[in-house]
Amino acid sequence: MTAPDMEFTSNQIKALRAETPGAANRLHFDNCGAALMPEPVLKALRDHISLEEKVGGYVAHEQQFAAHGKVYSSLAALLGGKASNYALTSSAVDAWNKAFYSVALTPGDNIVTAFNEYCSNYVAFLQQARRRGAEVRVARAGEDGELDVAHLEGLIDDKTKLIAVAQVPSSSGQVNPVAEVGRIARGRGVLYLLDACQAVGQMQVNVNDIGCDILTGTSRKFMRGPRGVGFMYISDAARRALEPAMLSNQAAAWVDAERYELRDDARVFEDWERNVGAQLAFGAAIDYLLEIGPGRVFNRTRALAATLRSVLYKAPGVTGTCPPNARAAIVTFNKAGMKAPDVKAALEAKGIGVQVASVMHTRLDLEARNVETTVRVSPHYYNTEDEIERFIGAVSAL
Repeated sequence: MTAPDMEFTSNQIKALRAETPGAANRLHFDNCGAALMPEPVLKALRDHISLEEKVGGYVAHEQQFAAHGKVYSSLAALLGGKASNYALTSSAVDAWNKAFYSVALTPGDNIVTAFNEYCSNYVAFLQQARRRGAEVRVARAGEDGELDVAHLEGLIDDKTKLIAVAQVPSSSGQVNPVAEVGRIARGRGVLYLLDACQAVGQMQVNVNDIGCDILTGTSRKFMRGPRGVGFMYISDAARRALEPAMLSNQAAAWVDAERYELRDDARVFEDWERNVGAQLAFGAAIDYLLEIGPGRVFNRTRALAATLRSVLYKAPGVTGTCPPNARAAIVTFNKAGMKAPDVKAALEAKGIGVQVASVMHTRLDLEARNVETTVRVSPHYYNTEDEIERFIGAVSAL
């Protein structure tokens, strides 16, 4: 294992790219959507499918029981907590919903969230507000564009059942002060649910440092794993306090005709049926990150994003749409005379992958900033400075 505080050499970057088959023929700047998988992840997928081909899915799972159990330990090694604090799900949204809908809300209760919350989470707030008579309270952006933590704290009262924010919104490179929110949540005794979907894999995330009760994330973004896998961290105290919104034969044992017993770990939130191959591949992605060194992955990703943002925002016809304080590896912009989807299509024709963010993704934030759609660019550590130069040239030529 290489020291995590060392910078990558140029030869190491070449080796990492050689382990990333997709990088050979594509300039991939859509890592916050779905990053390119490295060979160890692809091998884990292929090997398990091959095993299922030979013995069937159930027996293949039995034969991979120990390897599958290691995925939970790898998550704890990366993010803190214990293996028993983690559950694997079909997506980050699935994990988040299983946590959120397990919070008992009654008329008059309130949920405190942030102005840049993700659409899937916010529509769940609205549904539960309609169903349960709860109130959604939104912490605003301060004059500097950052989450106003003092305003968030002022929204909390004795009827606040949940604080729920995203560490990084899906439509900009903003980073919310999630550890400060954790300090407030602990001080006020309020359950804290953190959506770390866009943060895990591109920056330091540690549940102990942040102080969240629940954290959810995905395999497919900056973690470089496959689609179809999400995860949840839940503290022991939060797990004991919540009644899962739904149960399965993975979550509870039917001990007699009139009684069941819940599991006593985070897997009480899991389903029995699962994509074992994809979950094993996610484990391979975690181990890959741990082996090459999270610290230097995060440092390089942050540096590439800063370079890209600085140069891109000076390119002809480009208007940056990230808030001034943006520092995560999500860089957003618009090009004069073109719609964002047309920019995406034109770049795709050149073998350059980007994505489009819409006001529907983070409505309260983008609507307030008069952004209807924007091009979303997300570099990662295996990208190169030459690719940034190529990208700027392609955008300038549009």
